[in-house]
Amino acid sequence: MYKQITFFCLFFGAIMLHAQNKNQIYQIIGQAVETSNGKGIPYTTITVLNDSSKVLKRISSDTNGKFTFNIKDKRKYAVVLSLTGYQEKKVKISVDEVKTDLGKISMVEGVVMKEVSIVAQKPLVKVDVDKLTYSVESDPDANTFNTLDMLRKIPMITVDAEDNVTLNGQSNFKVLMNGKSSSLMSNNFKDVIRSLPANTIKDIEVITNPSSKYDAEGVGGIINIITSKKKITGYNGSVNSGFDTRGSWNGGLYLAAKINKFSFSARYSENHNKQPKMTYNSERTNFLSDVYYISNSSGSSIGEGRSHNFSGDISYDIDSKNLLSASFWAYSGNSSNNTVSSTNTLNSNNVQTQYFENNNRRKSNYSTLSGNIDYQRTFKKPNKTFTISYKLDNSPNTSNSESNIINTFNYAPYQQQSATDAFTREQTIQVDYYDPLSEMHNIECGLKTIYRQNNNNSDTYLLNQTTNTWDYSASKSDELDYDQCILSAYVGYVFRLKNITLKSGLRTELTWNNAISSSDTMVKFSNKFQNLVPYITLNYQLKSGRNIKISYTQRLNRPGLWYLNPYVNNSDPQNISFGNPNLKSEVSNTFELGYSTFTPKLNINLTGRGAFTNNSIQSISSVNANGIRSSTYKNIGTNRNIMLNFYCSYRFSEKFNIYTNESGYYAKMEAKNGYTIDNKGFGYSGNIGARFILWKNGSISTNGGIYSPEIMLQGKSSFYYSSSIGFSQLMLGKKLIVSMSISNPLSKIMSYSFIYNDPSYSQHSENAYHAQMLRLNVAYNFGKMGLEVKKAKRGILNDDIKTGGENN
Repeated sequence: MYKQITFFCLFFGAIMLHAQNKNQIYQIIGQAVETSNGKGIPYTTITVLNDSSKVLKRISSDTNGKFTFNIKDKRKYAVVLSLTGYQEKKVKISVDEVKTDLGKISMVEGVVMKEVSIVAQKPLVKVDVDKLTYSVESDPDANTFNTLDMLRKIPMITVDAEDNVTLNGQSNFKVLMNGKSSSLMSNNFKDVIRSLPANTIKDIEVITNPSSKYDAEGVGGIINIITSKKKITGYNGSVNSGFDTRGSWNGGLYLAAKINKFSFSARYSENHNKQPKMTYNSERTNFLSDVYYISNSSGSSIGEGRSHNFSGDISYDIDSKNLLSASFWAYSGNSSNNTVSSTNTLNSNNVQTQYFENNNRRKSNYSTLSGNIDYQRTFKKPNKTFTISYKLDNSPNTSNSESNIINTFNYAPYQQQSATDAFTREQTIQVDYYDPLSEMHNIECGLKTIYRQNNNNSDTYLLNQTTNTWDYSASKSDELDYDQCILSAYVGYVFRLKNITLKSGLRTELTWNNAISSSDTMVKFSNKFQNLVPYITLNYQLKSGRNIKISYTQRLNRPGLWYLNPYVNNSDPQNISFGNPNLKSEVSNTFELGYSTFTPKLNINLTGRGAFTNNSIQSISSVNANGIRSSTYKNIGTNRNIMLNFYCSYRFSEKFNIYTNESGYYAKMEAKNGYTIDNKGFGYSGNIGARFILWKNGSISTNGGIYSPEIMLQGKSSFYYSSSIGFSQLMLGKKLIVSMSISNPLSKIMSYSFIYNDPSYSQHSENAYHAQMLRLNVAYNFGKMGLEVKKAKRGILNDDIKTGGENN
């Protein structure tokens, strides 16, 4: 018996010892120091190569030059230390012990590395005067991650468990691909980057202060995804699919290939979205009438939509200095919404004076077909480029709606049908030139012209109760022809001296508007105005990875079509809205002071910002004596906003990191030009999240946020919060990705309310919606990795339109 026990103990002991040896981790430590004084060199890039010269790891040292990394196998390795301004140092080691101490590794200062070495060993994070660049191609995780996963690792970018992305705590940012805008990215950002393999990406730039070369539109920042420039023949692709508990589903396919000088990529996706039943109720007090003193409205709505997306990129290398590239994308979809509501009106004595019910049905079809072509000329001098670009966008949209007013008391019943046919065509030509004159001086300049043609035709018909026919209503119909031409030019200059970088620029924009609005009367208007937009940013580097920055610029917001169209939307007879064709562009003066520090583990960004606008576009509402609320837009706002934003992320280890975005602000708004409306107050928002790797190839991410009431000119919104948790698992050699997320797991139904105040009325409304949702997504990557479709370094970016209004 004892022999058997001894045998089993030895047997299982051998198995455990074998498993322990199999899973043994070998640790290597060391420190990069200067040869002259022995001081540690911060943020040195450490690259680990095996005996086949394959890159296994790439990390950065800490502020004292110390580094630590783990290796799984006993074998020979090469450890390469590199940093701009120092001679590259290569140390060969043979790992035999559990812990190997390389000691202090001296690096010689003042020797510039060869260009090829700098590209191969560049740091993961680089801070420039107006942007931060994360080197995706230098991160070994790019071999298995998608682009969405890589965004989680980039300072100032936050991705929660629902894959919602914020930049420096803000959701108002622009996404570019190789410096060019894309409607596909704008409408389906999460779906696109989720299916985009990270090994097709070279760098991801975070631009918090857009310079003069960008349109002077008031975006909070820019995420620029730069594709790889590797010249490898092959192909790769991915397929993905997902669904949620609301009945929504999505699917997509990505494929790319390169053969000699010809490259192409294509992507298709389809999404079907279902919106569960939403309920709302509101109470309005009309101070101008005793007869229609109080109005109570309540109702519900349900909707769904479906969309198709297709995009592609093609490039051809004419020779080593001339590149011809093109991009195209198409987007089409439809949506439907059914709303049922009732309105009950009481007089000042609480006696019913009016009642009606409204059944409204709306269907919309929308699409975009766009493309651009770029010619790029490069020179012997590195990074010197000349680019000519042309871009064409066509966006036809149609919608049909029907309102049926029934069960009335002291209100005339009627049926109304409206059909809208809208079309927008945009043509853009742009020329850019960039020349790095020397290490201290860079210049850039460019010209751009945009020609927009907008046509919006809305026909309304009323049912004739006597003849039972639909009669055309000229007073409720409208046709808008709106043309806009923009001519802009910019010049920029960069000066670098040791730890100081100055970037400045000037952009001028000339705008011509001509429009005709026709209904039962005709309204013509035309205007011309010029904006001169300055830009300056000063950056001082305290030490590597630690910067102080101050900047000033102006930003513009041009009103979009829905802000301008005077057509009266009265599908809800108690709440009508219309645009204002005489709107002008908003002009905002923005000041910013920021401090940032980036280390391999800790990232901190603290930014104070002030924005001042004297002619902001504001939504203005009023109630007449009959209790009807009218809303439109006017350049009457004076806004004063002061904000403080704090971003922090800390990586405890390769398996655990935590981040937070916190913002506090003070806003003061007031109306001018005959209005006596003002509002002011403090606000805040904050979220915190974490990501854990608890098992092999699996992770858990959590996110939670709180948001204070939003300050508006005529009221404020309510406090709200959100939470989510997500799970992901890599399978089949990390090619299959299965992920699941739960939105608001503790709150099935959530509500959101608004309070409006005006000398003519006050109103409180509340919306309740289905907030809880379970989502499952599956993606599979296939093919040979590491190819790209080359694109021009500079191209067309149109982001100057203030969107929203009725189309929001």
